[in-house]
Amino acid sequence: MFIKKQYKYILSIVCFSLLQAGCSISYSLEKSSDSVSASLDSITSISTSSSGGEDEKVSATSTVYEEDVAAATVLYVGRNKTTDEYQRQVTNIAKNHGISNWEQEQSTFLGMGKGLRRAGVSRDSIANIPYFRSMVADNSTSYSKVIKGYLM
Repeated sequence: MFIKKQYKYILSIVCFSLLQAGCSISYSLEKSSDSVSASLDSITSISTSSSGGEDEKVSATSTVYEEDVAAATVLYVGRNKTTDEYQRQVTNIAKNHGISNWEQEQSTFLGMGKGLRRAGVSRDSIANIPYFRSMVADNSTSYSKVIKGYLM
């Protein structure tokens, strides 16, 4: 009987300790989360209050946009999508980023170039990809932006 009481006592201490440790972990995670949020708020505050705040926001937005276009380009090359499907996808990405005319955005073509490189397309093979074929033939400014993105 005495051993049974000790067992219950020890078990209750262990449970209480685990419960307290769990609360401590939860509290620590909550504080870490608060710290990360405060850091992000501070970074946002710095970028918007600095002299070039709007330019920095635009730059960050265009970088995300470029990355999305690059990912779409990798899929276009890797999955042999049609040119129409690819253009629709780029159009949708642009709309999601608030860009109404993606064909006039330098970051569109920089992203395409990045995507071509990531997809493992050699620079000489770009002309073999249907969407880029006419750009290469015309040696257009869009093609030079694609190459610039490819080399980044």
